[in-house]
Amino acid sequence: MATITQRKNGSWQARVRRRGAPTVSRVFHLKADAQTWATEVEREHQRGNVAALRQDAQRTTMDEAIRLYLAGPVANMRAEAAIKICIGRARTRFGAYFLANVRGVDVAAWRDELLAENLSPQTVIHHLNALSGLFSFVEKDLSIDLPAGNPVRKIRKPAQPRSRDRRLRPGELGALLEAARAPGAARGLPEIITVAVETSMRLGELIGLRWDRVDLVRRTAHLADTKNGE
Repeated sequence: MATITQRKNGSWQARVRRRGAPTVSRVFHLKADAQTWATEVEREHQRGNVAALRQDAQRTTMDEAIRLYLAGPVANMRAEAAIKICIGRARTRFGAYFLANVRGVDVAAWRDELLAENLSPQTVIHHLNALSGLFSFVEKDLSIDLPAGNPVRKIRKPAQPRSRDRRLRPGELGALLEAARAPGAARGLPEIITVAVETSMRLGELIGLRWDRVDLVRRTAHLADTKNGE
């Protein structure tokens, strides 16, 4: 049953009660809008659309959802630190928003703001993917219905530059090693360059390599923490 009442400030409150379902209410400036909303809610009651009736997306802020996301799934992810950075920027931009109020156009504006900060297209894509992961968590783990769906999926992602395919030309490796052995060069630099060329390991993997993970007899190295987890 729907009731429409006028508040002291002149606004109109619509409240819908139904046995076995949560009471829902909303305030409007116009009585006609309150009546229209109440009719739509009663229609959803008849359809049994519980998710739409709960209105959690209109009551839960992005900041609240991010707090749960960081304490839950993100804490167990390999790329936890990187995701925290991306989600931190999203929190600064959208933290005060209710989940239902983050639209595709808002995410697109944030994308353009990040690009304007001279972040690379790939870095911006990482930010968008992290935000999309948050909304997926909200829908699946928190069972919060997003009226318009995941807003990140409704926008274009920045175009990625062509992948690098540069290879050392004849004579370049020798020149690199000669420069690495010059006075004042970092200690161990020739060895790092040699292993990098022979294995294609990333810089972080090279720096993080420990002797207990190196088998000189079998000429192998075990990488405990790689970008793709393999």
